[in-house]
Amino acid sequence: MPVKKVERERLYEQVWSRPMSHLAQQYGVSSQKLKELCEKANIPTPTAGHWSRVAAGKTVHQPKLPDASPASIWVTIPPTSHHKKNPASSSHEEGPGTIDPPAADLNAKILKRTPKTRRDDELVVPAKLGRAHRIIAGWLAEHKRRQEEAKQHHWITYTPTPFSSMDRRRHRILDTFLKAIEHVGGKALEGDRRSLAIELEGEKIPFQLREKQKQVRRPLTDSEKRWHRPGDKEWRQELQPTGKLIFEVKRYLPTGFKTQWLETDAVPMEELLSEIFKTLRQVTPILVQQTRERLEKKRLAEIAAHERYLAEQARKRDDNQWQRFLEIADTWQHYEHARNFLEALKQVNFTPDCKVGETPLAEWICWVEDRIEAGNPLSQGVEAIFADIEKITSYTYTHKMNYRGD
Repeated sequence: MPVKKVERERLYEQVWSRPMSHLAQQYGVSSQKLKELCEKANIPTPTAGHWSRVAAGKTVHQPKLPDASPASIWVTIPPTSHHKKNPASSSHEEGPGTIDPPAADLNAKILKRTPKTRRDDELVVPAKLGRAHRIIAGWLAEHKRRQEEAKQHHWITYTPTPFSSMDRRRHRILDTFLKAIEHVGGKALEGDRRSLAIELEGEKIPFQLREKQKQVRRPLTDSEKRWHRPGDKEWRQELQPTGKLIFEVKRYLPTGFKTQWLETDAVPMEELLSEIFKTLRQVTPILVQQTRERLEKKRLAEIAAHERYLAEQARKRDDNQWQRFLEIADTWQHYEHARNFLEALKQVNFTPDCKVGETPLAEWICWVEDRIEAGNPLSQGVEAIFADIEKITSYTYTHKMNYRGD
């Protein structure tokens, strides 16, 4: 197994989150060897019987991690081996001891290539956050402001917790990734609740870098046991951090492209970052083409829908114009019926000067003739009839109108 390096704070968190034997197996060393490394790094470890008391739900004491010098923030865990290494073959490896050299060599394990041999698409995550990206810098400034505000007003309950080693490591990885995206012409975007996304060639790709959680069963606490009833479960299921980072793309990608990267003990997220960056750059032209095809398909669908709408409106207008023609025909029929009735009245013997009310019969006859002449559609001419029909729109008729619109 290769030599492994782990941050002192992270190793402290791992030692107090799982039994030493399990953690030692993860690093490929004996539990005694791992305990010796912790003692040399001034990392307190659980005493005998600690995990038995935890399983029984008893209160346990966890001492704080003592401060360390800047040159001692990393711990080197050499693999267990029964063979001595050849000095000539290990001339480029780290010297003896469990504490890492100064900060200049902190990333020697993760990034083996020198800047001269590093590829253009290979991202180097620094061991220390320098000039942070504007988004990361905003997070740090907000966290500091909240801490100062809580300290000023003595808000002990609302005091933000200090950043853990996992938080700072996540900041460094995000800082490197976002700067690389902007270096190739992309954009780094921040949404609500610190959600992140990048934009490449106009394509927005949301993503998330978080610590993976797992469901575990834990014993009931003393307070929970007081409310425990016969038949209830003797444990509670909850989510606990795994100490592993996971990078998730929150957008559908074409078949063949990964959307999740989970680090392992052998391959940390710092080494996966170059693959993630390369994958997103490779998939961007495909997403651009898919967007163009989708927009073109949408445009053609809108054109087809508009053409169907116009055809439907033309059909409705044609039906309404025909309805108007039938109304005019009905009007003409009523006036012709009135004309025939008037001619029949004229054939009857009557005295023109005889008055009905104050009006002589002769004037009544003239009144009927005027009304027939004014209201008969034929008296307006054929052009006027079709000009009236041409004004009809595609709106549905709700009532009948006579020719004059009365």
